[in-house]
Amino acid sequence: MATLSSHLLNSVNGTHASGVKVIINQINSSGAKKIFFETESDEGGRISENFELSNDDCACDYEMICKIADYFSVKTVVKEVTIKFKMEDPKKKYHLPIIISPNGYSIWWSK
Repeated sequence: MATLSSHLLNSVNGTHASGVKVIINQINSSGAKKIFFETESDEGGRISENFELSNDDCACDYEMICKIADYFSVKTVVKEVTIKFKMEDPKKKYHLPIIISPNGYSIWWSK
């Protein structure tokens, strides 16, 4: 079973970014997208989901869209954060931590 997780941190005030809408799309080889799952970050700013990935799923690309404009109560320059990635191993843990602000973001790959 594969695990996809993220931790969203608010760089403005140093808190966990809770209640951020997150959409994960699966993108097949022809470029067609479908929603793989949708959620919101919890009180700790985290999302986590386990998947049974088929060989076809592992061949696809994925994108995580974080709707940060909806989260911040001030006018934002960055409306959403979109991260494209792969999940090629059906037994791996994929963790994508993101630091967000109304004007930018930073992400890194964590194992």
